Amino acid sequence: MIKNSILITAALVVGVACTSENVDKVAYKQTPDDHASIEEATSKITVTSIKTEKARSQIVRVGAGENLMGVLKRFDVTTSQVISLIGAVKPWLDLNKLATGQMIQVTLNENGDFKAISIGVKFATIITATLAEQGWQVKESELETEFVDRHIQVNIGRSFYNSALDTGMDAEVIQRAIAILSYQVDFQRSLQETDVFEVIYQSTQLINPHALSSESDLNKVRYIKLTVAGQVHALYLFEVGDDKFERFYYADGRPVQSFLLKTPLNGARLSSTFGHRKHPILGFTRLHKGLDFAATVGTPVFAAGDGKILKANWGGSFGNRVTIKHANGYQTLYAHLRSFAKGLKAGHIVKQGEVIGYLGNTGLSQAPHLHYEVHKDGHAINPLKLNMPQLTEQTLSGMELAAFLNTVSRIEGQLQQHHKLQSESSELVFNYILKENLQ
Repeated sequence: MIKNSILITAALVVGVACTSENVDKVAYKQTPDDHASIEEATSKITVTSIKTEKARSQIVRVGAGENLMGVLKRFDVTTSQVISLIGAVKPWLDLNKLATGQMIQVTLNENGDFKAISIGVKFATIITATLAEQGWQVKESELETEFVDRHIQVNIGRSFYNSALDTGMDAEVIQRAIAILSYQVDFQRSLQETDVFEVIYQSTQLINPHALSSESDLNKVRYIKLTVAGQVHALYLFEVGDDKFERFYYADGRPVQSFLLKTPLNGARLSSTFGHRKHPILGFTRLHKGLDFAATVGTPVFAAGDGKILKANWGGSFGNRVTIKHANGYQTLYAHLRSFAKGLKAGHIVKQGEVIGYLGNTGLSQAPHLHYEVHKDGHAINPLKLNMPQLTEQTLSGMELAAFLNTVSRIEGQLQQHHKLQSESSELVFNYILKENLQ
């Protein structure tokens, strides 16, 4: 078990009405009384009180339309003091842009007067600004954490994403798993309710929950397994090369990454296939040169493979479209986008899985969808019939293969121990936490 002890950094002191700054060291120790439970909001601001020996703290949830000025005026903090506070904490965060639902801890002294404000700036990191005679005194503290390996196994059911989410799995873990598995699995066509998803991922977790921080932060996904109609896809994370770049491999050392993704977005439904069809707007039959994926407007669209952006502009009936040139005479096209990824333009080099735009309904389009085409040497081909060789990565060999097989053996041994603890149930849901590393 790895623990991160509390870390104290320099404090910044800013006068309420002066421009000079002084830097002092401030001692700070997290106490159990600093931890608070959060009550459900029944109005714009929800307040939960925490009593200590000489002070009382309140957890405030910022509601829609609230700002820092409105929150602190409830505690008789003046406008000039709030303005000074915004400047004092600017190195950490912009208090002018508090998000709805943001948690703030307000501490009052023994007389019930305002004393300090605390707010989380990132996972396990909290800043506290104390109002003193000379101005605001700001300090940063880190909560105690530990590394945790979580092992979850679940039936797909009607929704891969929702079934995994219901187990308590981090949304980011699900998204990463989908992105990796998309190299080999067609999520729009292949999944069945009886298929099984299994994952081991490492996260950093708070030892003691705190109202101002999320409970955990994802580090890495170590193992992914998806059984589709009896076919098992078991993938293992491994570091390769001098750059220690992490990639997923099958148990025999074959790389997972393929030349082009089967589906260039997540959570979409295949609404139209390749071939001749009656155009829904024009009314006559013509060749539909690609696939249509229906999804929510704004869904991220990924580059299907490594390549160079040829076009990222308006394309007439295609609306906002992107075309990418890949190796071996291949090109891909992505049409009807709502918008492009920030900074994307012709000439840019993109990597497989990189966001290039967002699904929309521009151009000659009847409903929000992505129109996706694959061309080989200038001719449109059916993306569903692609059987691409694995060109971008080499199968592991020699010392790298030996080291990888040791990694596989350790993970498989750990999995066997976990499965012994699994209770027999008609619904396959297994959630196990290890407070040790699979290394």
